Amino acid sequence: MLDFALALMMSLLEVFYRPGRLFAALPAKRGAWIAPFVCNVLLLLLTGVLVPHYIGRENLVRSQVQRDPRLTSEQKERAIAGADSFGRVIGGYVATVVLAVLLQLAIAGILTIFGMMTHRPPSFATMLSVVAFSLVPCCVTFAALTAETLLTAPNPALLDPSKLVGTNLAFYVRPGTVSNGVYSVLHSLDLLSLAAIGLLSLGFSKVTGSGVLLGLAVVGGVWIFYTSVMTIFVLL
Repeated sequence: MLDFALALMMSLLEVFYRPGRLFAALPAKRGAWIAPFVCNVLLLLLTGVLVPHYIGRENLVRSQVQRDPRLTSEQKERAIAGADSFGRVIGGYVATVVLAVLLQLAIAGILTIFGMMTHRPPSFATMLSVVAFSLVPCCVTFAALTAETLLTAPNPALLDPSKLVGTNLAFYVRPGTVSNGVYSVLHSLDLLSLAAIGLLSLGFSKVTGSGVLLGLAVVGGVWIFYTSVMTIFVLL
């Protein structure tokens, strides 16, 4: 049991110092996606627990509803008043887990479709392993920076929930000074996202036998499309 746990730990650490070798070996490994997949879900769930614990659920809901012009004052007050309800708390945890699971599955599915166009089409399980391992460094860094911000802040309740980690350009822009579309684009220009794009591109190239440039074109193209759709959604 101890040897199995150590093997899992080493596989997770390997993505930090020799990702190319790790990705190249994934097609021959069965179930390689399980450990990083679960790790990412747990890290995002941990973040989802820490943030409301330190900032306060009412403050979080207040921050969210104040940005929604479609809600009336009565609806906003009702949402804030029910922030600490049992159903709302459990629902938040469930939503975080579902989002973490669907995000990894969706990215893997899209990249698998593009991988089918290469001369060495990967299986969905292999591509899911690439996605899960590629997101581990980002999830670890995001969780660590979020925890550091919350634990060191003199008064966490005064923190802006949308600006806990300063890895994107929107962190340095005061809300209201730019349009919603520009703010959305700045929020997408994130160092963690760029790191994930780099790892995903490398992983795609390794498991499909294609070049890194093709991997970057595929992953970068998907990211640009997603960013464009989100910006358009914000403007609607």
